[in-house]
Amino acid sequence: MNTLLSKEIGGYFSLECGHTPLYHQNGIMLNSARNALRYIIKAYNIKEIAVPYYTCPVVWQAIQIEGCRIIPYDIDDKFLPQQEFSSEIFILYNNYFGICHKNIVYLAQKYKNLIIDNAQAFYAAKQGIASFYSPRKFFGLPDGGIAICDKESKEQFEVSTSYNLCSHLLKRHDLGAESGYKDFQQNEDSFIEQPIQYMSLLTRSLMGNIDYEWVKNKRLENFSYLHRTLKEKNNLCINISENDVPSVYPLRIEDLSLRQKLIQNKIFVAKYWPKEENNACMASIRAQTLADTIIPLPIDQRYDVEDMQYIIQRI
Repeated sequence: MNTLLSKEIGGYFSLECGHTPLYHQNGIMLNSARNALRYIIKAYNIKEIAVPYYTCPVVWQAIQIEGCRIIPYDIDDKFLPQQEFSSEIFILYNNYFGICHKNIVYLAQKYKNLIIDNAQAFYAAKQGIASFYSPRKFFGLPDGGIAICDKESKEQFEVSTSYNLCSHLLKRHDLGAESGYKDFQQNEDSFIEQPIQYMSLLTRSLMGNIDYEWVKNKRLENFSYLHRTLKEKNNLCINISENDVPSVYPLRIEDLSLRQKLIQNKIFVAKYWPKEENNACMASIRAQTLADTIIPLPIDQRYDVEDMQYIIQRI
């Protein structure tokens, strides 16, 4: 077959991207992190799984879609499970804020069916039997998820499209973050009903435009600056390893009004994670306390030390 017959030559230019090797090239490239988890559940035919209360609500939703029984558990101040598990059970563990490599090494030695949620730890290597990632939590991408596991699902999926999910990314460039926020929320809502699909060609190409090493170093530099200044005020004991590349700087502080004060100063901090009112099984006093008291400060590649100084001044 002459491949040129299906190749378009000439005409208008497309986006200039796709020149950098993809990170996690050995992974299954999918359309979202939640669907990467669903892919893993299918690959291992999982019927029951232990899940932390303190996790993103979409994780619970993805598991429930696959008909799995959930065994909820709480974590302690070191982000370790507060209970023991049987050796046979599948356990989902979060790489919280991208700073839990040491915990994961410990748990992987202890439990043979460990699955790692690396949505907040894009650079982390696979640990346990499977790991999954959310590239759009680290980079300006319309969608995408990655699953790395020892087994593959026998199912085949369609390739997604993401050109219609880019408006918030484009508006932020021209008009600022607030102008694109409604589009961002609509984009987030669109993932709820999406079936498992392979990653879109557009997202793959955009991922091929990222200077991964530069992003990594920038995040580490910003994180280190904040930690040097704030560690005495932080009620979390943070001790990252050389394998950790954080998503944010988690500041746990008693002043519950600080989050809103930062937002009023245009320092947009998320809340990990909002309480899911319509799902009582997700409720835990411990998890809600962590959600209320931990403020994830931005440290990503868009910012430098001067920006970190500004955040510290506002705090």
